[in-house]
Amino acid sequence: MTTKVIVDPVTRIEGHARIILEINDSGNVSSGHLQVLEIRGFEKLLEGMELFKLPLITGRICGVCPAAHHLASVTAIENGLKVKIPADAELLRELMYFGHILHSHALSTFVLTGPDVLVGIGAKPEDRNVLSLLSMAPEIVKKVLRLRSIGQKIVEIVGGRGVHPVTSVPGGQTYRPNPDEITKMGLWSVEASSLVKELSDVLMKKLENISDLREIANLPFHSLALSDNGSVTFMQNTCKVLNPSGEEERTFTADDYADNLVEHQMQGSYMRSVRLRSGGEEKKFFVGPLARLNVNSSFSTPDANSLLANFKGKGSPRLSALDYLEARLIEMVFCAERITEICGGELGDGPIITEASPAGGRFRGLIEAPRGILIHDYEADDEGRITSANLIVATQNNYDAIDHSITALARHFKQSGDENILMNGAEFALRCFDPCLACATHAAGSMPMRIELRRNGRTFRVLRREGR
Repeated sequence: MTTKVIVDPVTRIEGHARIILEINDSGNVSSGHLQVLEIRGFEKLLEGMELFKLPLITGRICGVCPAAHHLASVTAIENGLKVKIPADAELLRELMYFGHILHSHALSTFVLTGPDVLVGIGAKPEDRNVLSLLSMAPEIVKKVLRLRSIGQKIVEIVGGRGVHPVTSVPGGQTYRPNPDEITKMGLWSVEASSLVKELSDVLMKKLENISDLREIANLPFHSLALSDNGSVTFMQNTCKVLNPSGEEERTFTADDYADNLVEHQMQGSYMRSVRLRSGGEEKKFFVGPLARLNVNSSFSTPDANSLLANFKGKGSPRLSALDYLEARLIEMVFCAERITEICGGELGDGPIITEASPAGGRFRGLIEAPRGILIHDYEADDEGRITSANLIVATQNNYDAIDHSITALARHFKQSGDENILMNGAEFALRCFDPCLACATHAAGSMPMRIELRRNGRTFRVLRREGR
């Protein structure tokens, strides 16, 4: 008879979810599954909205990755309208976005996943958190918070707000930072480079302690990421697919995404999975920092490029969920370097906006969110009002890889006989992907429910309503 171990709620992630581990008669883990419990339904909420308001509205889908939705939305609109924005507007968006990625990666690497690595997967729950880490290593935590703050401040200056940016509009940008602000951001980026280097040294040494998990958390899936002729990019470009052997399988653009990707409703979850269309079959893949480093061969900045060469020198493609942590460190180096370059003279005094007017049609945009490929797809009527919308976010793209990693690490830690370590290991597997669940849930009209009635800690009745 199959029994279940349920981790509910999963902590140190964005959103609400639980992990279900099924244990077979032999006492082994037969499967692990992430069950996403919250419902947002933004795709339905967008219907009837004015096209040009979407960059502001979609930016509020999530408080962790608002800049990603803000830029994916405005990119989709500009693609549909065939609008080319000025060069300085592109640089300002890049500046804002790299501040956002610095902030997001710092949060994921050191605050959410960090306690598992720095304190230990086997530590007690009360010790495996950032507050415990603060008492153990206050200087490390202070540097982490400073790094995160630098990224957030850059978003605030360029984007108008630290959490929900407002300055990217169809046609370009509405605000240019003044010379003092540009100088300030340049100095911050130099400081950020130093902080990332210090913190990377600490984390990489700790990762060596769990190196035995690298092969256990292997992902025999395809890598999917944007590529600018082989260079890592976060903005609109060509999607490249690499198979597990490191061979390029195909490329496609935002306009072709529906011919290459297919969504599936997952049982008991409000989040859909996404797979690659491949003739009569479908292939599993993963996205995000690890996929970006697998798919590409270079960065445009020297220190990040050197780190990438070293990363690939240990094997290419890298296919372990643990490799996500090192990949984020390398991307933070790149973001800090790139901010320094932009603030150091690349940004000129040319125009930052061009004329754009709403219209009907199809609008598709595809960028790299911190967690991976993010797609916005809208249809609007002749009055420029949304008639339908589809959003495919990074955590959806990683759903199969997440379940695979949860199962693999749970099987490994089940051998310890310690249920606490078993559940810790399953949570750690999930956190490696930095899941962001608020923007990954879209299902509407199907609301299954399970209510447990308890007395003195014991369940005496269960009420169920099936979805439709």
